[in-house]
Amino acid sequence: MIKRLPREVVARIASGQIASSPAAVLKELIENALDAKASEVKVQVETPFNFRVSDNGIGIPYRELPLAVERFTTSKIFSVEELERVTSYGFRGEALFAISQFSTLEIKSRHEAEEVGGKLVVTAGEVKEYSPIPFRRGTTVTVSNLFFNVPVRRKATSQKERSLMERLTLRYALANPHVTFKFGELTLPATSLKERLIQVTRGKPKFQLIEGDGVTLFFSREERGPRELFVNRRPVSVPEVERLLEEFGVKAFVLFMELPPEEVDFNVSPLKEKVLFKSERGVKALRELLEGEFNLPKPSVQRAKAEEDTGPIELIGSDGTVLIAHDRKFYYFFDQHLIHERVNYEELLKALFAGKVKKVKLVPPVTVPVTVKEKLDAIHAVYAESEKGLTVYEAPELITPEEIKKLESQPLETVASVACRRAVKAGYVFKEFKELESLFNRYLRCAEKERCPHGRPIYYKVRKQVIYSHLGRKRI
Repeated sequence: MIKRLPREVVARIASGQIASSPAAVLKELIENALDAKASEVKVQVETPFNFRVSDNGIGIPYRELPLAVERFTTSKIFSVEELERVTSYGFRGEALFAISQFSTLEIKSRHEAEEVGGKLVVTAGEVKEYSPIPFRRGTTVTVSNLFFNVPVRRKATSQKERSLMERLTLRYALANPHVTFKFGELTLPATSLKERLIQVTRGKPKFQLIEGDGVTLFFSREERGPRELFVNRRPVSVPEVERLLEEFGVKAFVLFMELPPEEVDFNVSPLKEKVLFKSERGVKALRELLEGEFNLPKPSVQRAKAEEDTGPIELIGSDGTVLIAHDRKFYYFFDQHLIHERVNYEELLKALFAGKVKKVKLVPPVTVPVTVKEKLDAIHAVYAESEKGLTVYEAPELITPEEIKKLESQPLETVASVACRRAVKAGYVFKEFKELESLFNRYLRCAEKERCPHGRPIYYKVRKQVIYSHLGRKRI
């Protein structure tokens, strides 16, 4: 006899597909934080069954808190047309509902347009508390006693689950370098994509970089290492792409593919870890990039040491705005202002964290939460603990009192701004070539050479052979 399943049984079956493990639950919470336009995401894991995710995003309106834990409720999409061109991480409207079925789920949030926040506590799908509370802008979601009502799943949880949760956090940090991520004691400040890659991988293996139409590929054909694929910033698995990279001898890679939302279908499984391409555009662009680039040896991403098959990079000159250099295979066109800005930024940061920047007294002193203690220590600020938090009396002259007040939620911007102000402006012509050469050599020693502190690309390169072809010359 065929019968309709009771609603609670349907809910438990569906929820079990989404809240399949602590890492799967954490994934949903991180995605919610990113969809809320957070500039900082903080993950605290006490145990794989007790953890918290905090963000400084737009928050949840108080009246909508109970709705957030109902099934098939979302702020991401509202029509089939929007489902076919999804740009957010979440869209199924099932995550918080599913998590609340297997844990005690506490949500504290304040929407950016409201004066008061709210608190919602749900255990095994039943609302236990719903009340207004004073709260900062953003959301904190605490998962407690996960899988308390499904002991088999709790027992089956991997002993390496905490490591899996950290690795998952780092994957999303890699896909969102503009966001500051924290996992326990680890902090990854907002930065450029290349610097974020170094933060996450600690420089190993030594990646090379190639870019094409909607494709950014960091790779190594010498060393084994991470094999990460992101489609529209979402970590996914695409066997066809992985086989293509193996075909070209790639042992380690971090690949970013950007495709029009309507050409990608993420609605394949509840966990959204698989994707279907509706056209061959992405794979074709990757193949063309690999075929065009892997036929010739490539210089390392670390341009300061790029003395391989391309030879050393040599300065040609500057018109005051664009600095031109070359090696055996490429001509490079650098933005002179951005070169100087990058040099200033790294030298200022080095001095700041070494305590070599002059300190000034703050009048009046600034009081901040105790949670920013590590940041204050890093910049060598002078402060004292009080009942209200930490009272800062002196700080490096590069940092404004307003920035100190916002240390908990925002990265330092003053250093980048000062670096920009101190850089030569477009049109500035150095009196002597050796001055220009000195600046260029300082730039080549920078840790980050691809982008300025504000994220703009510093240079454009073109193959010499392309130029020769346009001039009707054979390769020299």
